[in-house]
Amino acid sequence: MSIDRRTFLLTGVAGFGSIMLMPSCVTRTTSSWQFFTDEEAACVIALCEQIVPADEHGGGATKAGVIHYIDRQLVAVFDYDQVIYQQGISALQNSCLDLHGKRFETLDFDTQYTLCTAMEEGKLPGEHWGELDQGRFFRLVISHSMQGFYGPPRHGGNKDYMSYKMMDLDFPLVVGRNHYEHLS
Repeated sequence: MSIDRRTFLLTGVAGFGSIMLMPSCVTRTTSSWQFFTDEEAACVIALCEQIVPADEHGGGATKAGVIHYIDRQLVAVFDYDQVIYQQGISALQNSCLDLHGKRFETLDFDTQYTLCTAMEEGKLPGEHWGELDQGRFFRLVISHSMQGFYGPPRHGGNKDYMSYKMMDLDFPLVVGRNHYEHLS
């Protein structure tokens, strides 16, 4: 059976058009993350827990949803930091595999702390880091973790106003309008 060019093009355009009309929920792969892969998210969760660990005053970064804040912001406001996160996570994981034979998130808390201290000081093995400054990557994760923990929940972190409750602050319904009588 022979098909002429016009019929081929019309069939192709009709097929492409039907794909374009499919809802995104059908064409999108199932993932709970907007930017991170599951493996990257596990590493960042462990990093954030080192920065904001749970203690006697309340939950840490994981319970506050800091990873959701960072993930959401990396596809929006912080899209210019995507490459730094991808390279930094990869370099950290490769450094951990070389030094301990395990991925960062599978190491015990104290070993993770030691690695974070070394990364902050730029003392992890350099062959995996290339041009990326270890300290810069770590400071970026610290900054984003703090924003996710202490910022307004509408941005994806600070679930259930956790940090506000921890600091015994009113929930700021309108920024700058709260009166903190107990601070007087």
